[in-house]
Amino acid sequence: MSSYQTTLRRLSALGAILLFAVSFTACDSFVSNVDQPKDAAGSEQFSDPAEAEFLITGVQAQWADTHSEVTVLADGLSDEFRFGINGDATFPTFAQLDAGLIADDNNSITGALNDLQEYRYLADDLLRRVEEDEEFDLSDPSASASEEEVRLAANLHGANARFYLATYFGHPDDPRRGGATIDTSEFIPSPQLYQQAEDKYANALAQAEALDDSEQRQQEIQSARARAALYAGTHDFEDSGGFQGDEALQAAAQYAQEGLDKGDSWDVAYDLNTPNNYHTDAGVGRLQLAVQDGNLNQLATRSPNPSQSYRVADESTGDLEARSHIETVANNPAELSRIPLTIINPGGTTLGGFGALPPNLQNLDLGDGAFSAVYDAFELNGEPNVVPGSGGESAFIEWGQGKWEERTSMSFISWQELFLIRAELELRGYDAGSESALELVNEVRDSYGLSDLNSIDLERLAVERDRTLFATGNRLPDQRRMDVVEWHLKDQVGGQQTAQWLQLTQAETEPNPNF
Repeated sequence: MSSYQTTLRRLSALGAILLFAVSFTACDSFVSNVDQPKDAAGSEQFSDPAEAEFLITGVQAQWADTHSEVTVLADGLSDEFRFGINGDATFPTFAQLDAGLIADDNNSITGALNDLQEYRYLADDLLRRVEEDEEFDLSDPSASASEEEVRLAANLHGANARFYLATYFGHPDDPRRGGATIDTSEFIPSPQLYQQAEDKYANALAQAEALDDSEQRQQEIQSARARAALYAGTHDFEDSGGFQGDEALQAAAQYAQEGLDKGDSWDVAYDLNTPNNYHTDAGVGRLQLAVQDGNLNQLATRSPNPSQSYRVADESTGDLEARSHIETVANNPAELSRIPLTIINPGGTTLGGFGALPPNLQNLDLGDGAFSAVYDAFELNGEPNVVPGSGGESAFIEWGQGKWEERTSMSFISWQELFLIRAELELRGYDAGSESALELVNEVRDSYGLSDLNSIDLERLAVERDRTLFATGNRLPDQRRMDVVEWHLKDQVGGQQTAQWLQLTQAETEPNPNF
């Protein structure tokens, strides 16, 4: 067995002991040759069927680490967030994301990929135990979970992990080519990873059907499966085999019809042991990524300077071709219900409480007039925004996401997202159910208290997706796959092509002899 695989076994065992999979710091390498901790049990000690539920819990907890960390970095590479003007207190690796010029030792991506690859490994290893480990006999009376439950968890999370790899990661030498490696494999293009995810979702569905209380679980699986198939079918992938094109879109339409009912959601849970990374990366915990406001002069000036990479529509004003949620809310205060923003000061705290906004932005009586000076100082004019500080001094302020706190659970997929998937498929000519695209979109808008639209096309659907799916990692794949969405970065800066995927870093590729 390779040192890579040995290390993974040790890490999985340690993760199970802690009841949650280990989170690595950004500077740690997932592929590292370390001695086994003396207080850690070996992987073989978890072949006891009584530990089955214990192992499932470890996979689920590692999922939480993975989901928020991967999606927040994707939002940073898209123009939904940008590296903040308070960047002196944060990691410069986020400036690389904002500029789309990513170094091969970017620690932020390495850390997220560490978590994702361990999540994938833990799920795969759980399935291996069922199929290969004779001691892991789930028919034994001591078993804490049935074989169907274990197979369901292993296949479901193995599919989710491959969805993340296919959707967010790409080749280090070709930042416009999606895909990743698994263990010490050669580079696997995104369509092949989507095919692996599709196969595992199908296996998970079969196990869910064997369980008594499985109707909503089946709907969750079919919803996630529909999203993966939609992404596989609408990206402009080179023909590398795997799941893509019309085959994927036809499958997406079938799965979407069997997805979540209105009001339902499949959530990723967070707590003090597993905090939501949006809090620390794009929130009041530590504002490394601020909400994009469309102003060139608001971009940080660290190297690489993101302003060198952004397309500028008008050099004289600094207006960008970046879609600003701040401007959206300012133009229509009702949008705050699905684009929750907050104001964050240099100390990393909100002015007036989490999710609070200046009343004059909203034209609403929020019972607190403390924000008038803040919004009076905020203008979409390309200049840094300042507010009166203590002692008559001025201080910079940033707009942050007001959606996710440290312990806020996130939807892996919600009924609103599924309805928008169905609407998109209908607009593309695929039958995704009995409701029209316009009816589906208006049901989603109604859930946020927004008025109905009179018509819908793919261009407007892209807007609805953008606003409804704020801070969920969806803008990045939408920018790549939807012709109506303008990519926000210049193609090249200084001869280096800007990235549209989170590129695999040295820590993943250098120890791999097959890469």
